[in-house]
Amino acid sequence: MLYTLLYYVCFSSAVLVYGIGIERAIYLSKKRNDILIKAIKLFLTITSTSALSYLLVNSLFVPADLAELYPFVVILLFICLSVFIEIIIRISTKINAQEFGVSILFTFIAVSEGSSFAECVYISCLCGLSFFAVVPFIYSVCHRMDMTSYKQDYQKLNYTIVSIAIFAIILLAWNVSWLNKGVFQ
Repeated sequence: MLYTLLYYVCFSSAVLVYGIGIERAIYLSKKRNDILIKAIKLFLTITSTSALSYLLVNSLFVPADLAELYPFVVILLFICLSVFIEIIIRISTKINAQEFGVSILFTFIAVSEGSSFAECVYISCLCGLSFFAVVPFIYSVCHRMDMTSYKQDYQKLNYTIVSIAIFAIILLAWNVSWLNKGVFQ
């Protein structure tokens, strides 16, 4: 369980390794005022869609040998649940919390890589956690660049992306199999 947490949040982070939502994380780091509502909506959407998709695919599609149709089911369920949760959030808080691209990709990762129902929901939560864990890092990089002379947005965006790439390389550097003793013998 701890290995899965570390794997999906750090070592194989959906944001840093797969690149899902880097642009959206940069945008959220600039507008932090309603990030909690967006996080709640993202977690509700991806966990409910992952859970329902996993149940539907494994109970109906796999026994009928139609497992390759699961992306269609995931997209339909995601659209329905996302619109429903978005309507509830807009009515209750008057905040636009729409998030499509990042959420659907996290749902696909969870349904594809989850071997059980609990693991599917757990992976979807960890993907969302990895997304919102990167936002403070990006905010600190952007805040540091605001304190220096990089006032042009295109330069700041380039340096932010380079900083994220360096951070991803640091996270992936622990698996250096070429340093094994057996290689040098």
